Amino acid sequence: MSRRQPDLTINGLRLPLRIGGEIQQSYEDIGGFTLLRLGAGAAVPQQSWRKLRTTLSAQGIAPPGLAAVDWTQPVTLGCIAARSIQSASNIINIPAGRRTDAPPYGWAVMPDGLLRPTAVAVAGNVATLTAIAGAAGYQVLWYPLLSVYAIAGVQASYDAAGAVAGWELVAEEV
Repeated sequence: MSRRQPDLTINGLRLPLRIGGEIQQSYEDIGGFTLLRLGAGAAVPQQSWRKLRTTLSAQGIAPPGLAAVDWTQPVTLGCIAARSIQSASNIINIPAGRRTDAPPYGWAVMPDGLLRPTAVAVAGNVATLTAIAGAAGYQVLWYPLLSVYAIAGVQASYDAAGAVAGWELVAEEV
């Protein structure tokens, strides 16, 4: 079962490997959430909303070619870092906002901690992983397709001595 790493896409523009040869992506939750404490110290979580912030950074032989993107408008970001959900069940609900060009994939989590690849069938937003005898759980992974704002746009740099173009993009889910 082979799986190809998808290319990063921004508004449908594919950033080839030479532009993002060493690319990294991270996610973090942002939002209106906090942990409050009562008089005796008991914890009370409070949340009004939650979204994702993602940071992309890369180095390659050329800049990303995104100078014409209108960063004041929402941008569609085809992510390269998979997100995942683990469950005791082999039937797992997954988010609707995911790439169609890179299908979800999955693993059976064995009692010794090893991961065994297993096929994934998706119907709507439900992923059904092929059951593996003796599995302790299952994990499904998908590549998000996010609608984001990146008001600051791409922060670019260039190392003339090493002939390396670097860039960073910080974006928040709409």
